[in-house]
Amino acid sequence: MMAAVNYCGLSGGKDSQATALWLIHESGVPRESIRFTFCNTHNEHRFTYEHIDLLSRRFQEWGCGAVVTLEPELGFFDLAKKKGRFPSRKARFCTQFLKVIPTREDVTALIQSGNEVIVHSGVRAGESPSRAKLSERGFDDMFGCIVNRPLLRWSLQQVLDYSKRFDLPLNPMYSHGAQRVGCFPCMNSNKWEIKLISINFPERIDEIREEEKAVTAANSRGNPATFFANNTIPRRFRSIKFTNDKGKVWELGTIDDVVRWSHTLKGAKEKTPMLWGDFYDDDKTLVCPSGAGMCE
Repeated sequence: MMAAVNYCGLSGGKDSQATALWLIHESGVPRESIRFTFCNTHNEHRFTYEHIDLLSRRFQEWGCGAVVTLEPELGFFDLAKKKGRFPSRKARFCTQFLKVIPTREDVTALIQSGNEVIVHSGVRAGESPSRAKLSERGFDDMFGCIVNRPLLRWSLQQVLDYSKRFDLPLNPMYSHGAQRVGCFPCMNSNKWEIKLISINFPERIDEIREEEKAVTAANSRGNPATFFANNTIPRRFRSIKFTNDKGKVWELGTIDDVVRWSHTLKGAKEKTPMLWGDFYDDDKTLVCPSGAGMCE
């Protein structure tokens, strides 16, 4: 008889946390059958690592196993050096190599060992049109097993209230204005998040500046590497101009250019969000285009 494994990947974010709580307290599955994992991107704030440790302790108090950390072959910045560039919306190798592949390998190993695996995902329909088309349960080719989406029809408020119900705090990064905690920062971070990071965690900007230099040095073509894509900021803010080997002129913005832009307003119509709740409007929440929901 095949053993059942109820699989739940944790990012340290609100949605995966709510999924874990549902799995423990309301799914009805044996708690000893639950496997919680965390993919270490090596690009997280210490608050996220500390929060995962807290979750692991609480889950064990409720009769579950400890959270298992999955390590990628290369961490975020080492991967960027190998690629000679940072990831972007069109080249999302960060999610692929740091989260999808380690998780898929872990799930595959469980299946090959004779387990019947069900992956429980925290994606929600309100986050994007593509997610709204997903079914609540079905076979997933990426993982080779059934994927269950218990939060698919939940509102954002339901997610936030669910952690309160079980007296489980959210990742402290949210209190610092982060919209997502899958990376620190994510290359999808918006203007407000970048500004908050520069104010609250200026040492992180210093680290990224050094990593931009290191990834640039690792680029075999000599192309400058910037953490954020060139279209993140208007051209007038970009301080780097270079001509590639095909003769095309590029204008790029360094992390310092992006920070400088983040402290400006586009115009009088722009409203700067001031309330904590403003960060959690479903229409504003930044969603990873990968659709896997592994950073949330």
